[in-house]
Amino acid sequence: MELYFAKGQVVSANSIAFNQVKLKLREFEYYFNERRCENLDLVGTYRPYHFNDDKFGLYIYVQMFGMYLLSILKNSSLSLRESHTLALDSILTHGSFHYLIERFCTLRDNSQIGEEKLYSIYKKRIYCQVWGTQECFEETLANAFVFESNPSWDRRHLDYIRSLYSRQREGYFQGCQLKSEDYQELLQILENQLIGEKEDRNLKGNIKQDNQPSLYDFIHTNIPFRYLGLPVYLVNDCEKLEDFMNIVQILFPQI
Repeated sequence: MELYFAKGQVVSANSIAFNQVKLKLREFEYYFNERRCENLDLVGTYRPYHFNDDKFGLYIYVQMFGMYLLSILKNSSLSLRESHTLALDSILTHGSFHYLIERFCTLRDNSQIGEEKLYSIYKKRIYCQVWGTQECFEETLANAFVFESNPSWDRRHLDYIRSLYSRQREGYFQGCQLKSEDYQELLQILENQLIGEKEDRNLKGNIKQDNQPSLYDFIHTNIPFRYLGLPVYLVNDCEKLEDFMNIVQILFPQI
């Protein structure tokens, strides 16, 4: 499934087809503005395989994606193609960070049959307890990972994403201006959260550290992330199936 516009294809924000999308999503200005705090998880939600079995993956909500795209077009000087690429790049890389965190836990897990998995312990005892606070390092780092994964972005891309982040709730907006040294330090803290509690229960001996990559090394070995093994789905969040199909045909024409 190819989500991006085809290379060489002429894409115009003034075309009849795209104007139809703008008409269907004319309330987009109520979203992604200075009075709201939409984050990338609301546009593309990662559902972990620990809790979703074969239904795991990144779920992109088509109507919300369209509103996000229109917000970029209105509040930046990017063209339609550039805005579309920015919207997808930011959603896919934020979601892939959550996926990589789960994969890291799986690789470091030595749970016995019947024991709770490392990732499940972390999600229940740490992530769910700190979400929405500045202690939610996974979301801070997922936002920062978007910058790390797209070093070729110019000022126009960076300014829009930083502006979007700055309006988000605690835990998310800290990724706006995270310095490289702080980024690496937070990854180490998050790694300790991911494996620390299980390690303590196993007397710090059964989870071997030899030849195991750090979370930083594991994450950055996967840049640029190719999404192999990560299913991506388009979700109908429109009131009418017809609207969903029309938006998909225009914004994701290669599907």
